Amino acid sequence: MSVLRKIKKMVISWNPSSNSVDDLGSTDEIHNLSDTDGSLESIYLEERLNHDCGCFAPVGGRCSECGAISCIRCHQHCGGSADPCPCGCGKPLCRQHSYYLTLPNNKTTPFCKSCYGKIVRKGRRQFAGRLLLGAFIEEDKERS
Repeated sequence: MSVLRKIKKMVISWNPSSNSVDDLGSTDEIHNLSDTDGSLESIYLEERLNHDCGCFAPVGGRCSECGAISCIRCHQHCGGSADPCPCGCGKPLCRQHSYYLTLPNNKTTPFCKSCYGKIVRKGRRQFAGRLLLGAFIEEDKERS
């Protein structure tokens, strides 16, 4: 059996965080002549690698924090992907670098570490301010 032709198609992506090239999978195509009857044989091989999130779904994006590639389902953006919150910066995030916070509209939204810290600190300042000012503000309970 002699090989007539080999074709290798690779899908690659440049990783800006490590300054390297990531292999996202490949497809091999081999054409042989059969030793038994001299006919042409074609073999097609497709390699599929799982992403850093562990899924085999199509690529969703690369995390801005660590450079990990995640699938469409696991890939998030700071402040949400579908209906973004204005308090998020919109950076792409993997599951490992997403910090989730339940907003007043009962929607759990992913945030990056810096935006999450800003929102939590703002909430604590508002709570402390209400607690301190509550001693000086009287509420009229008989008010209609």
